[in-house]
Amino acid sequence: MMMESTILEHLDSAFQGNAIQKEALNMLKEIGLPHKKSEAYKFTPITSILEKNVSFEEKGKNAIDKNKLYKEEGSHLVLINGILSKEDSKISDKLILKIGEITEGKHDPFSLLNTAYANEEIVIESGYEEPVFIYHFNFNGLSNPRIKVNVKDGHTFRIVEKLITPEDTNTFTNSYIEFTVGKNAFGYHTKVQNYNLATFSHETVVANVSRDSHFYNNTFSFEGALVRNNLTINLDDENCEGHMYGLFLLDKKSHVDNNTSVDHKMPNSYSNELYKGILDEKSTGVFNGKIYVRQDAQKTNAFQSNNNILLSEDATLHTKPQLEIWADDVKCSHGCTSGQLDEDAIFYLRARGINEKNAKAMILNAFALETMEHVKIESVREEIQELINKKLI
Repeated sequence: MMMESTILEHLDSAFQGNAIQKEALNMLKEIGLPHKKSEAYKFTPITSILEKNVSFEEKGKNAIDKNKLYKEEGSHLVLINGILSKEDSKISDKLILKIGEITEGKHDPFSLLNTAYANEEIVIESGYEEPVFIYHFNFNGLSNPRIKVNVKDGHTFRIVEKLITPEDTNTFTNSYIEFTVGKNAFGYHTKVQNYNLATFSHETVVANVSRDSHFYNNTFSFEGALVRNNLTINLDDENCEGHMYGLFLLDKKSHVDNNTSVDHKMPNSYSNELYKGILDEKSTGVFNGKIYVRQDAQKTNAFQSNNNILLSEDATLHTKPQLEIWADDVKCSHGCTSGQLDEDAIFYLRARGINEKNAKAMILNAFALETMEHVKIESVREEIQELINKKLI
């Protein structure tokens, strides 16, 4: 079925991609962007929302706010409208970084949109112990940042991503980052999503994990008009692990949709997923988590949990944990909870002289703390804690 979205009608005339991008565009036209009846976007009708709210005209490059950059040692990559700005970046001589033509990636609709319209593909090679900070400054109606990260055998690699957009212009950032984690390696990826109500984003993360390796994804969401996170972890070999931690702490009319998938393909793999939501005012949170255990993936351990607290009667939560298992010698569990603050706990704290507001903040802080376990970079951890405190106190 040909896609009739006005988004592509507008973009089609400006297409200038290579053969792979042309193929991606043709595939995208064939399958279409998600419509309101698409099961995977049931609670996030992103296509119609974008058509109503975002102009896809190019607006050019603005000056970046350097106060948004971390002060840590390491490489700091500044992307403006999806293109690496070398003059604004700080790149270590030890970091291997290449910019080239677009290569293939995941074939879901928004990944295809990214493939077709990305201006460049940034390839980062590890062999580098200091963290890499990536800042996406988007001033355009549409931006398609595209990054591929290759973590070499036996290495540890840490990447932190942030998106910064203007407050007075509706923007859509459709980002794609793919990790290939070598043997006996560790990959850590952290995203801090503190946007504004003029920011719309669809953010795809793909990790392909090799034998004896670990991949950790940490996603912290605090505000945004509409944020969709697609996270896919492929455990491709034996004795590899995938860890997913997420916190969405929302108020106003923010909408955050976390869609996760972990695919166990070989024996003796392990995955652990923990997402927590705190929703206030008229915010909306969505969690849709899938675990696949293939027939060859015997001795798999897979755990998934989504726990939520609703602070307002106007807040909305949709949660759907799922397991699909074709192996018989596995340990798998999933579950979700949602409710309000524990009144007994509040009473206990108030009886010890703590006022009600601080008592609630203490309980919610403790609830959120577990999701920060694998954030090892101190300035990032401090920023997340500060954002949590700002929301709760």
